[in-house]
Amino acid sequence: MRSRQKVALLCSLICIVCSGFLLLLAFGRSVQEVIAAETESLVMETHLTVILPDHSDMFFRSVASGGRSEATLQHVALEFLSYNSDSEVGLLLRQARWMQTDGVLIYLPEQNSFSHEINELEASGIPVITLIHDTPLSDRRAHLGFDDEGIARELVRMIGVQAEQDTQRWALLIGANNEGEQTWVAIRIAAVVRSMLSSHGGVELLPERAIDYGYFSGEQAAVQLLREHPDLGGIIVAVPQTLGGVVQALIDQNRLGSVGVVGIDFGAGVEDALRRGLLYGTISRHPEQVGIQGIRTLIQAVRGEPIAEYHDLAYSAVEPTRGSSWQD
Repeated sequence: MRSRQKVALLCSLICIVCSGFLLLLAFGRSVQEVIAAETESLVMETHLTVILPDHSDMFFRSVASGGRSEATLQHVALEFLSYNSDSEVGLLLRQARWMQTDGVLIYLPEQNSFSHEINELEASGIPVITLIHDTPLSDRRAHLGFDDEGIARELVRMIGVQAEQDTQRWALLIGANNEGEQTWVAIRIAAVVRSMLSSHGGVELLPERAIDYGYFSGEQAAVQLLREHPDLGGIIVAVPQTLGGVVQALIDQNRLGSVGVVGIDFGAGVEDALRRGLLYGTISRHPEQVGIQGIRTLIQAVRGEPIAEYHDLAYSAVEPTRGSSWQD
């Protein structure tokens, strides 16, 4: 009798222990689901602001597209603000603070710091990341930019072998700001190009010429160079979104193939000229990756994760003889 009671008691204890374990497991799962739901809700409520120029060119459209894809992947909301003139940038930065955004990614006009507005955002706990053009004296959290000196070295490398065959006169096109003055990036690129070509006895580099970004600026500058220097051996196009216009000018003047060209980015006719071996090469900057890396870094800053202050954006050298080679 006592044995039966002991067995019954033991069975009861086992049942109680099993029931308790199952209840504890169910409770743990419920808590985990609640935490996951709350975390997902917090992530979905993350609101980021991206400020870009109101350009119609493909570069900024692709930057925005890359940013949207990364935001979708990481379940955050993006709002895009655009400006038509430099004077609007400060207003948009203040607007982003009034909107109580969680973070700002901005392409600033070169040689315009807007440090005060950036510092106000950072003081409010809103991290700011600058894209391509930097404001190093501000409190901005990080900067993502291209390695301008690396790009200049690649441009010179692509003309080096051909240029040493005989003495040639080369022109250098660099970027200008709204007042027609050389930008900081252009000055750095010009200094590296001129320094490297000084060791090439077969190259005479004309004084650099600052032009606006864009297809038509490149076309007009190339036509003017060809008229001023009929013996021109080549053109270094260190201005984004301009190479297509230079190529078109050479086609119109029946000089494509007789005048060497290296440049930055693709454009109308550039890919075809590369396939036909009529260009020495070009530097391709990847706008989708710019948008992806910008949003990814901003999300890390918003979440309080450690990030490096400077990031080099990806580009590749594209040459008819070698194809595409990645640079970091």
